[in-house]
Amino acid sequence: MGNALQITAQMPPAEAEALLVSMRTHYSMSLNEHWYADEFRCVPSDVRHSSILKKKPAMAAQKRLMAALSLSLKAVKQS
Repeated sequence: MGNALQITAQMPPAEAEALLVSMRTHYSMSLNEHWYADEFRCVPSDVRHSSILKKKPAMAAQKRLMAALSLSLKAVKQS
């Protein structure tokens, strides 16, 4: 990603955990909605998730942010 953005945020762990829970809930609902949508219904299930992420950039961004939050929370808990 040559032109990728880098985002930095500071927040208390409790806020980060709450945000992660919220994002996971929203992501799960969105994935379920798109999984059964006509647009993706004929895509084989083993590649459907990646197909959805390719066509839905907001969901791909959510997935990256959830991973970053999760990693940051693990690092804080280990220290």
